[in-house]
Amino acid sequence: MTEMTLDPWLTLWKLSFSRGDRIILRDISLSIRPGDLTLLTGHNGAGKTTLLRILSGLLPPDYAELEYHGSKHPYDRQSRSFLRRNTCYLHQQPYLFDATVFDNIAYGLRRRGLCKQDITERIKTALQATDLEYLAQRHSHQLSGGEQQRVAMVRAWILSPQLMLLDEPVANMDKPSRRKGLSLINHMRRDGIAVILSSHDPQHGELEITRHLHLYQGSMAIKEQQELAPNPGIVTVNHRFPSP
Repeated sequence: MTEMTLDPWLTLWKLSFSRGDRIILRDISLSIRPGDLTLLTGHNGAGKTTLLRILSGLLPPDYAELEYHGSKHPYDRQSRSFLRRNTCYLHQQPYLFDATVFDNIAYGLRRRGLCKQDITERIKTALQATDLEYLAQRHSHQLSGGEQQRVAMVRAWILSPQLMLLDEPVANMDKPSRRKGLSLINHMRRDGIAVILSSHDPQHGELEITRHLHLYQGSMAIKEQQELAPNPGIVTVNHRFPSP
């Protein structure tokens, strides 16, 4: 067992965003800890995807303050660069390259300059942990929708981001694929990755959710919260991939 601090990795204050005269997000404050698994709910148009895109550094808010590396920063170019380096944002319909599952998952590792042997070992470990070994040499266009989504999640997970942002990740899956997808998300949490998962459905009983946040009319409310583990200072790390 590896002990991991649960001090916030990132804290946001006073986050606001509007489109024209319509306020989408109003004065949102949020702390994100390693191993958090946050369920983010809200009706269509409540701002769930907007919040995820801001957290990923893809969309600048009207205003926000961030704290990371022990100091406060405005949401500026430097902060956006920090978020892009340390987060992975996965859309509901992720894009896969016209290649095998192995090559899709290897893409980010190759960009980071890892050697062939290290890439192969990491991918083997990830596919074994997620019961996807049988798909390693399958071409992306031969995958079902649920398989595509799971492969995209593994491709992001293997890069060991600090924060994983999942936009309706199991919405279009059948029951078997949904169960496997939720299991993979639990793997991420156990690895100490902070996960924020948006959904219209508040019922995700198989997920190890640590808090439930709800967006309504631009504001955020805590719906429920439970301790991360019996000892809230410890997270069990099972498949954490070493940083390249």
